[in-house]
Amino acid sequence: MKSKVIFVIIIILICAGAYCGYRYYHDDILPEKAVDDANSEQMELFSQVRPEHDPDGSDPLKKAEEVNPAVVGWITIDGTHIDYPICQADDNDFYLHHGFDGELNNELGCPFLDYRCENDFSGFNSIVYGHHMSQQRMFADIALFKDKAFLQSHPSGTLTMKDGEHSVRFFAYMNTTNTAPAYHAVFLSKSEKEEYIDYIFSDAQYTAAFTSDELKERDDLHLLLLSTCTYEFTDARGILIGVIDQI
Repeated sequence: MKSKVIFVIIIILICAGAYCGYRYYHDDILPEKAVDDANSEQMELFSQVRPEHDPDGSDPLKKAEEVNPAVVGWITIDGTHIDYPICQADDNDFYLHHGFDGELNNELGCPFLDYRCENDFSGFNSIVYGHHMSQQRMFADIALFKDKAFLQSHPSGTLTMKDGEHSVRFFAYMNTTNTAPAYHAVFLSKSEKEEYIDYIFSDAQYTAAFTSDELKERDDLHLLLLSTCTYEFTDARGILIGVIDQI
């Protein structure tokens, strides 16, 4: 009798282990493989359409535009994994779920410019969103800038647009919520812009490179915000803020 009980217990344990293994494979291994495959496909596509310097001054985004006319720029930050095209849709939902080719891609999405912003980044504030994915994919490296020392060693990036390359000088990192005033995109007056600059300098985790007065004095100021989820609390967002030069 005792041996039968032991046998039944062993069978139950084997079945439980098999079920746990199946659930782990189904819920963890397969989804991660799907994301890996989608990421590999998208990175291969990016490598084919990455901007190239052309001495005759032609559109450096030409190859990317042939794949997706909705591309508006390309953001690169040396020393990070951030080297991606930026698209823009009629809403802030489409590129959360679709890749650069417009196809669903296991929620990798594609970095995109807020639909309220000027597509040539000529507005006062341009907000670009990207997912924070595992293995430092997409905009995950934005969270590294939470450490001021990381910004000091990676103070600039490049925003490539149809008219060529523009330097971006980063000066602040903000840890906030998805409904914070940082996501204000339409400014109607100089006073609104100045209040926004004051808000950045008061709420940012740290600032560098510029003072608020220096930015307020610039009539041609164009801010670039790179935003991603950071998970410190519910709906946490990390925002890297920079100034786009020479637009």
